Amino acid sequence: MRALIALLLVAAAPAPGPERPALAPTREVSVLYRVSSSPTQVYEIRITSQAGNARRRIDLPDKNYLVVDQAAQRMVMVSPFEGTVMEVPWSSGLGSQFTLDQHMRFTRRASATIAGLRCTTYTVQTPATFGEACVTDDGVMLRTLAQNAAGQRTAIEAISVSFTPAPASDFAPPPDFQRVAPARQ
Repeated sequence: MRALIALLLVAAAPAPGPERPALAPTREVSVLYRVSSSPTQVYEIRITSQAGNARRRIDLPDKNYLVVDQAAQRMVMVSPFEGTVMEVPWSSGLGSQFTLDQHMRFTRRASATIAGLRCTTYTVQTPATFGEACVTDDGVMLRTLAQNAAGQRTAIEAISVSFTPAPASDFAPPPDFQRVAPARQ
C-alpha cells in the first residue's frame, strides 16, 4: 500500500519538455482508479487533486482517507468511523517511494486513450524502479505500471475522471476529530 500511495503522489516537475510529462494537474480533478498489485489484490481508490498539485485527497478502500500536502511534506490519515486524525511521517516512504520527479529518466513512447481522455505514455526509470506512466497534457495521470527491484508490480488505471471542483474542506482534516499519535514500529 505504501508504494501505491507514493506512486500516486506525483511531485511537481519543471515545465514539460519533449521527453518529460507535466506531472502536476493544471486544474482540479478527481480520478477513480482501479489498482492491481497482484492477481488477487484488486481494489479502487479515488484521488482528488487541487490545481498545481497543492493538495490531494486519497480515498482508500477502507473508507479512511489521506490528506496530502506535498509542498509541506505533510500527510494525515483521517478515520471517519473512529473520528481520528493521525499525522503520517513524510519520511515513512508514503510520500517518497516511487514518486515521479525531475530526477527520473523519462522516454516518450506513444499516445493512448484511457477513461475517454488522450494521454502520452512515457517509460520511467530510477535506480530502484522501472515502469511507465500515461499522463494527459494537463498533468492528469491516467495509468501507471511499476516494478521495483524486488519484482513487485503495481498497475493503476483510471476508470473515470471528473473536473468538477471539490470543496476546500475535502483537503483538510476535520477540526473536531481527535488527533492520535502514529503507532511505533
